[in-house]
Amino acid sequence: MDDMSDWTGYRDRICYPAETFLLKFPVKDKERLISAIISNAFLNEKIPFEQLKTIHEDHSLATLGDYVLDYAIIANYPVNETATPQKINDFREQYGNNTTLHRYARDCLHLQEYILWGPDQRAKKIWNQESTDMLADRFEMLIGAIYIEKGLNGVLEFLTTHRFFEKD
Repeated sequence: MDDMSDWTGYRDRICYPAETFLLKFPVKDKERLISAIISNAFLNEKIPFEQLKTIHEDHSLATLGDYVLDYAIIANYPVNETATPQKINDFREQYGNNTTLHRYARDCLHLQEYILWGPDQRAKKIWNQESTDMLADRFEMLIGAIYIEKGLNGVLEFLTTHRFFEKD
């Protein structure tokens, strides 16, 4: 095998768990998915393929995901005669704040299991630290990646499948 096919196999193995168990569909742009689940600390370690160094955390996915998620949350608000702009915004803030997103990503999606962490991050289980909202950012990045792959309906399907709007 040549380096490119070795890289392709490695890349596919990185994406397989997230595609199979989290997203439940194969992504077309695996590098984009990796940019949503890779930690820069992972890149600071000895990595098996130089191609990984060209894929960095893509924070523009978080920005996109944040807007798409806000829309999905607002669209899920039950509009009736008692709906007010303030109630709708309160609903958006309840579901869309970083603390809620972080807890959902950690406790419901177990997103930390799909992230390519650096060894110190994994050893310290930084996702459990109270001061972090790292998984909220990763969740938004994932939503951004899903939106680019599948559009708004894909995001809504993902949120429904993973019971985002169901209260415990």
